[in-house]
Amino acid sequence: MQLPRKRLWRTASQIYQRLVSEDSATQLKLPFEDWWHCDRLIRKRQRAQHRDWDLAASKLERDLKTGLAQLIQQLTALHAELMSDSSQQQISSVRELYAELLALEEEFGELKLDLRAQTISVVTEPIELEAVYLGPFEICLKYGNLKMDVSSPYRVIATDPNPAFVNDCVTHPHVQSEVVCEGDGRLAIRRSLEQGRLFDFFTMVVSLLRTYNPGSPYVELSDWHSVECTECADVIAANEQTRCENCEIALCTECARDCSDCDCPFCHECLSHCDSCHSNCCSSCLKQCMQCNADCCQRCLLENERCSDCDAEELEETEKELPETHASAANPVTATTVQPDCLGETVVPA
Repeated sequence: MQLPRKRLWRTASQIYQRLVSEDSATQLKLPFEDWWHCDRLIRKRQRAQHRDWDLAASKLERDLKTGLAQLIQQLTALHAELMSDSSQQQISSVRELYAELLALEEEFGELKLDLRAQTISVVTEPIELEAVYLGPFEICLKYGNLKMDVSSPYRVIATDPNPAFVNDCVTHPHVQSEVVCEGDGRLAIRRSLEQGRLFDFFTMVVSLLRTYNPGSPYVELSDWHSVECTECADVIAANEQTRCENCEIALCTECARDCSDCDCPFCHECLSHCDSCHSNCCSSCLKQCMQCNADCCQRCLLENERCSDCDAEELEETEKELPETHASAANPVTATTVQPDCLGETVVPA
């Protein structure tokens, strides 16, 4: 549905007034916030390593890599700004801005304008990169401040999000927390906003969303459906993950341990051991010896519900009793002796 032309003209007038009111002098600012953020991550990572918190240290290291990439991007843009000739930029007129808005409406089919919030929004078609569905994205530009000195004046919002499994803030390999990593295109995007070339700005951002740069993603497409091992924090592919049979947490092949009886995988916390042979065993496969109450696996628990140690002790006691029994049989106790008839005595008949 087309917007009223009067509304488009009012928006163009607002944007023009904002552009001409901006200080024409180039305002260069060092990215102190990004620098301090990386510095905090470094100190937190050092404390985690000192306390042997391997999982926390691994997560902080990944956050540090992302933060350093953003810091490098800010410094590169600042260097490009100094090297370029930015004097006497040509600002679009109200009529030209009005034509830009008409071109956007024709290109995207629908244009959202909010005069109170001073925003312009378009929605892209569903984007799919290397067979990974990412969905459509809304590009929302806040034209109240078109300069990119402090922060990005626009957001890239996933309308049908399919975020990376390891980080739900990453909705696109180059979009994190609704901020796009512009890379080498940052200077061109900045120039288009400062000059009021709205059509060029939106089409450049869409082009970034339709492109995958394997050299600088927040999450690689090959790891999009991957998960994080709960124990070592390594990223594992979806088809290579193992889940604990008890608590169902994701594990890599190195952290998963199989029960020696049922061969099912378990995590470190859910796996116990046999008190007799000390092999890994889950709680379901362990049974108590009826004599000493030791937890034993099926191999160590005999048919008489005793462990091999208790059975050996019983056998040893039995063997000690056997010699005493044989000795008693060899020397039996005799009964009272019967005296024979006296010699020389004659039996007198009655």
